[in-house]
Amino acid sequence: MKNRIQKIVLMVVFLLTLTPLPLSAQAAISEEPDFPEIKSDYVYMVDLDNNQIMLDEGSEQTIYPASMTKMMTLLVAIENAPALESTMVLGPEVFAGLAEAHASVAGFKPGEEVSVKDLLYGLFLPSGADAAQALALEEAGSEAAFVELMNEKAAALGMSGTHFVNTSGLHDPDHYTTLRDLEKLMRYALENPTFREIFQTRRYTANPSLHPGGLVWESTLFAKLTTGPENEANATITANSSRIVNDSIIGGKTGYTNPAGLCLASIAEKNGTRYLLITAHAPVSNTPYHILDAAHIYDYFYEYYARQTVLTADQILLETKVPFVLFNNKLSLSAGSDIVLNLPKTLDLSTLLIETELDQDLQAPISEGQRLGTVKISRTDTETPTVLKELELVSPRSYKRSALLYGFYQFQQWVKNNTIFFALSVLGLILCLILLRDYRREQRRYQSARKKRRRRPHL
Repeated sequence: MKNRIQKIVLMVVFLLTLTPLPLSAQAAISEEPDFPEIKSDYVYMVDLDNNQIMLDEGSEQTIYPASMTKMMTLLVAIENAPALESTMVLGPEVFAGLAEAHASVAGFKPGEEVSVKDLLYGLFLPSGADAAQALALEEAGSEAAFVELMNEKAAALGMSGTHFVNTSGLHDPDHYTTLRDLEKLMRYALENPTFREIFQTRRYTANPSLHPGGLVWESTLFAKLTTGPENEANATITANSSRIVNDSIIGGKTGYTNPAGLCLASIAEKNGTRYLLITAHAPVSNTPYHILDAAHIYDYFYEYYARQTVLTADQILLETKVPFVLFNNKLSLSAGSDIVLNLPKTLDLSTLLIETELDQDLQAPISEGQRLGTVKISRTDTETPTVLKELELVSPRSYKRSALLYGFYQFQQWVKNNTIFFALSVLGLILCLILLRDYRREQRRYQSARKKRRRRPHL
């Protein structure tokens, strides 16, 4: 029994050593002055234009997405929907079980005729589970069949840490994702014009048949935000319904269940810089910590960070000679384009560490555009060094291999790997040459002696 326990412990330790640790900018940035205190346990932020990771705290940890699920629901619904203006009548099956599950709804009524467009907005802005169910039934015949489409889309996008079991994000232990997977989803989905428009909409009026005055929805995110003056109180949401002041957030999706905590997937744009930020598992409270966290993080980066050129396109990163090339064997590797990173405005660029590493020993043949290695750009001015960017290094041209040089190299390698055999062969050759020399020497002596005997006179 004791040996069995020891084996299990050793196996667990072994598996833990195989678990990859994400590169985290959180440690370095949190050392900087004025970095805000945040409540969310998981935070992942990237610069949308140069793909730089700005914050990473648990981006590969499994989380419950809650209503952030509806980003995938919306995407799949858009890609499988008939014309946006087409309509459907909502049967009682659309609403079955929603009240018991305490699901948020858009406010549609049984028997109501609704357009696909209104359902899409009703799904996203008020986070309506009724709209999600209606779209699933209309486009796939059942919620289970629609969820299969969601999981297929997740697999196609490379969301390997994601699995869905419903369209609304209601809690289920088998309904999970990661922040990195949600980033993949958002990057893809935001390329869709309809998704992007809905994702960024603040307020929308629907016109279903049983609501003569229309249904007015405000985004669950923008309902807590205002773009008012900067001196307006913005620390918390209080009983007087004051809103969080932020002028950079342009779209997002909130989420909430008790196991998931308060969650938010959002994008922001200001002064030509675009960010994507996902936070999860903030404390459940009447105070919208998820939105406060996002506002504080965005404000921090827009105030203290700016884009700076750390490498120019023609800056030489590695210069060497390619083996087995007879002529013009010089190789110079550069970034190929200017590398611009989002860095603290006060950062001394000389503290950046630029490391070049080849994938393997260089040798011809090499084709144009072939990957040869990587260059890493890291911050070293903090207690915790941080990799800011990793780039591929590719060959600027092709290099042909010389058969003569490569053949000679192969011969050298053979000699190196067969030293004893080669030494014995050389020794044998030397002995053969010595014997041949001695033989020819004796032969010459013999022939010389015969000639002397022939010239001797007979007595």
